[in-house]
Amino acid sequence: MQDAVHDLPGDDEPVPMTTTERSVWAYLVAVVLTSGAYLTYLGVQLASTPAHDIEWVVPMLWTLGASVVGSILLTIVGTIVGTVTATIGRAAAGRTEPHAPVVESGTDARDDEIGLRAHRAHIGVLATGFVGALVLAMLDADSFWIGNLLFVVGTAGALVETTTKLRLYRRGF
Repeated sequence: MQDAVHDLPGDDEPVPMTTTERSVWAYLVAVVLTSGAYLTYLGVQLASTPAHDIEWVVPMLWTLGASVVGSILLTIVGTIVGTVTATIGRAAAGRTEPHAPVVESGTDARDDEIGLRAHRAHIGVLATGFVGALVLAMLDADSFWIGNLLFVVGTAGALVETTTKLRLYRRGF
């Protein structure tokens, strides 16, 4: 019994990343890369082409699809790397049993609370952006501007949600 208590992580040891947190990191990386590529494409196009002549629908759809697929692939790779790293770390320390869940399935009350707080921040960003899109529609703006404002708002909302979650996972409430 004494050995089991001794194997618990101390206050200064890093806390293993849960599957949920790893998925948040994967989504953040995927959104930053894919949205950055799309917005770079738009910037280059806007430098030489009028907005109403720019093909933006298909590139945006590819961006959204790449974000989803990228997030899934990064989550899988992160889970494999995390599991291998934890196993090697336990073997190097001479432990055969993990001191904390390396791969966690499901969510607990902490995950639910973190998700709720991050969702609230996300909704605030979306509401503000949607008002902007509504104003553009009322002014009969080109669909290019409305669609891309909604894309940017969705990206900003995803960034706010993921960074809020990661901050809460690492620093607490």
